[in-house]
Amino acid sequence: MKLLKALVSFIVGTLAGALGSKIFGPFGGVLGFIAGALAAWWVAQRMAFFD
Repeated sequence: MKLLKALVSFIVGTLAGALGSKIFGPFGGVLGFIAGALAAWWVAQRMAFFD
């Protein structure tokens, strides 16, 4: 389950960073990566329900 959480976190962080970069440029990529990390943490916490 840890590997699945890590994979989901990586995917969510990458998508958020790419989307932020596409919309707001390089600074948006950094903000998107941070927002993605927070979203990935939230998703991983929700996945703890299945443990």
